Amino acid sequence: MNKILLLGGMLCFQSLFSQVALSGNKLIKDGKTYKMYQYEQVFQKSEALENMKKARSNNTIASILGFGGGISLGFGIAQLIAHGKTRTAYDIFGNPYTIKPDNNDAWILIGAGAGLIVIAIPLSAAGKKKVDQAIRIENGETTSFKPYFKIENSGNGLALSYNF
Repeated sequence: MNKILLLGGMLCFQSLFSQVALSGNKLIKDGKTYKMYQYEQVFQKSEALENMKKARSNNTIASILGFGGGISLGFGIAQLIAHGKTRTAYDIFGNPYTIKPDNNDAWILIGAGAGLIVIAIPLSAAGKKKVDQAIRIENGETTSFKPYFKIENSGNGLALSYNF
């Protein structure tokens, strides 16, 4: 009986506070689901709003770079496949000669696409961190600076890193 009363009290107490949560690509507040572009209806604190604006701009830039990089990478690979390998052809007199395709443009596209994707990944991660920070600020959790040291194995030896 006491456990049921305790659980009921905890549920009532929890419903008194409006908490913001992130579920997939949607914000949840008071059981109602909001899309990311509706963040102004969810967040009330100005600092949380600023973090959410920064997160959205980071995610927009990351999406554009990732999409462009994916197109470039795919087009470069398609060019490599289309040009094929070295082949033998014959001139009008029946003499054989080899045709070696020039794949320099394809490799440039592949490199540029991979570079854009590599740039997009940290921007997307930074956007995710900003969303999490905005949710923590809105919910009243601490977002203090918590640096720490970490010992890592770097192949031939150990490395000490300072993470913040």
